[in-house]
Order: sequence, then C-alpha cells, then structure tokens
Amino acid sequence: MSRRLNRDHRTKVRNIPRRIKALNRWADTFHSPGRSIFSEDEHYWNFKIPVDINLVEGKYSTIETKATCAQALINACSNLITATAGINYSLRITAVVCLPDMFTSEVCLYRSEEYYQGFITEDRSESGASALIKDRSLATEWGLVLPANVQEIGVTLEYYGSEDQDEWFKGERWYYGQVT
Repeated sequence: MSRRLNRDHRTKVRNIPRRIKALNRWADTFHSPGRSIFSEDEHYWNFKIPVDINLVEGKYSTIETKATCAQALINACSNLITATAGINYSLRITAVVCLPDMFTSEVCLYRSEEYYQGFITEDRSESGASALIKDRSLATEWGLVLPANVQEIGVTLEYYGSEDQDEWFKGERWYYGQVT
C-alpha cells in the first residue's frame, strides 16, 4: 500500500470504502513482530499512514473518514504491541494522529525513552510551545475504540520561530498506545 500526495485539494477521492478496506488490511500486517525490527542506532522508526492525502485532508475529507483512518492507525499500533509482548528489548509503540495535517499521522516505534518524552513534554521557548491536552479526548469526540493495551495522550503544538509567518503552525498530536 502506498501514500499518495496530490496537492490539488479540489480532487474528490473515489471509492472510499475500497481505500478503507486496504487501510485495514495494512493495519492487520502489524500482527508480525518483524515489523518492530529496525536499526539499533536509530532512536525512532515510523510507518506513515498509507492513504491519498485528499482522503484525510481538504474539502472532501469528512470527520467520519478521518475517524476510520485514525482507528486503523490505533488498530495497527495495538496489533504490534500484542505481537511484541514477548520480546526482550525495550520499545515504546504508539500511533500518532496529527491534526490538522492528518496525512503526517503514523505508527511510531521509539527505542529511546528520552526521545519519546521530548514529544509529550510541556515546554515553552522563543520559537514555540507545547502543552498537554487535559480537558478533551479525541477518542471520545470521534468515537474511537481503544483496545485494552492502548492509552491516549493529547498535545497542542505551536511553532512561531520563523520570521516567515507562513511557516508558523498550530496543531494537535494525539498519541495512542504505550504512552504512559
């Protein structure tokens, strides 16, 4: 399954049910512990959501479709957590749903705890800020089903460190899986 970047957000995505079935088949490939193997000198590895950008972003994307895609990411994460339960090396497995840019969402594997903590720690600097979301749950808002081995953490992000205001960014990252 591949990702498809088409910057023309006017293009309506055809045959959404077929694309969702393909995404769910992709999530089922995470039942294999072999998916968790990556170079030992890497702190992090990811599997980007394999969809057409217009499926999860743009004027034709719906909350229902986004929720279905987020559920497939969560299922992939849960499948990999279950598949690697008996492996003796430390690995943190999460799914990250990125908003508003959901095309950047991914299943993430962290070998470095310090690296992972850098993503979910509250911080403020001259170039941006991040804060934990404590009063909301994307899973509740979108009706996502969290398996027993999956928890949720939300983080707001703001980036304003560039002189070019077109590069400034506000968004949310919702982490699912082994997040605590």
